[in-house]
Amino acid sequence: MKKLKPIIEIICYIVLPIVIWKYGRDPLGDYYAMLLSTAPAFVYTVWNFFSERQFNVSGLYIMSSLMINTILDLISDSAEWMLWNGIYFNFGMIAFLLFTIIIKKPIVLYFLVDAAYIQGTPREESLKKYKSKEVFKYFQWLTAFLILRDVLESVVKIWLIHKYGVDGYDKILIAMRTFGWIMSAVFVGAVMYVLNKIMQFNEKEKEFEEEQENVI
Repeated sequence: MKKLKPIIEIICYIVLPIVIWKYGRDPLGDYYAMLLSTAPAFVYTVWNFFSERQFNVSGLYIMSSLMINTILDLISDSAEWMLWNGIYFNFGMIAFLLFTIIIKKPIVLYFLVDAAYIQGTPREESLKKYKSKEVFKYFQWLTAFLILRDVLESVVKIWLIHKYGVDGYDKILIAMRTFGWIMSAVFVGAVMYVLNKIMQFNEKEKEFEEEQENVI
């Protein structure tokens, strides 16, 4: 199933929404066709949440984002407002991510604690390790990267809306999904870099402790 996941995501996030949009505009109108086009991604995300038992900070973050986005879509009174509400949602996420940095509880730290827990590392152990002075700054930077991603995404989407309007929804959808996947790949690369730094720090710490034991 994991091998098929990229294909399923392309189908749910791009192919089906475009098909629904293309063939639903005439009978349903722009707004309802666009609203219905979000259903495959919504269903897939919810199914993924429960099938992978993502009952943790990461999963709740994804589900909360999805639910808020869906509510904004439902209260929109036009297709154009649906597009703009996505940008306003991004602004809200930027404010939230910035808040987690300011209060020194960067959300990415808890994402990686969840990932470590799935691999068998107790949450308390990961939290203690990740909150050390030498390591903590990396999680602030990673969360700042998510802010940068949302800022760039908003800028790109605003430009696309002005250029194509509602009629270019399919182009906007493809462009934004592609942009999102590219930024996700960059983020994963950044996370791998940070994990490597953490590993190096842990090795140095272990060597220091062994040296201290030898001295004693």
